[in-house]
Amino acid sequence: MQKQIFMLLAVMMSGLTYLACQAPTTEADLRAINRLREQEWTWLKAGQVDSLLAIAGDEMVFLPPNEPAVTGKEAIRSWIQGFLDQFTVEATSSAEEIVVAGDWAFERYSFAWTLTPLAGGDPIQDSGKGVHIYQRQTDGSWKFALDIWNSNNPPPGTH
Repeated sequence: MQKQIFMLLAVMMSGLTYLACQAPTTEADLRAINRLREQEWTWLKAGQVDSLLAIAGDEMVFLPPNEPAVTGKEAIRSWIQGFLDQFTVEATSSAEEIVVAGDWAFERYSFAWTLTPLAGGDPIQDSGKGVHIYQRQTDGSWKFALDIWNSNNPPPGTH
């Protein structure tokens, strides 16, 4: 499964790079994509799972660090709810690069967050980077198609 996801990502990135040379990126597209990323983090911090799912495509894929892929809205709902049942979230994020290629766009982003365990204990501070892939919908809006992220910090117990 992991090999298939890697191949899918490689094909999508190659296709996006080709398409990016074919179609100009519009300011409206950039604003819409920036707004989606901002909404994602705002709603995650507020624990608004239904709002998060409203900006996800029906076949969205989540690739959380150190876990298997999570595919489709209902599986993602379960994953997000399980995460929010464990932590409150304070976070910031910023786009490092956005490329729009026809009906697809990809964004390289960075984030910093503090996860406070609801069961008590010390907050976890982390920073990292990720890639969002967006797909334009038939109504012209954008939705998340893929989200992959990982930490800048080494795994616990390593140097």
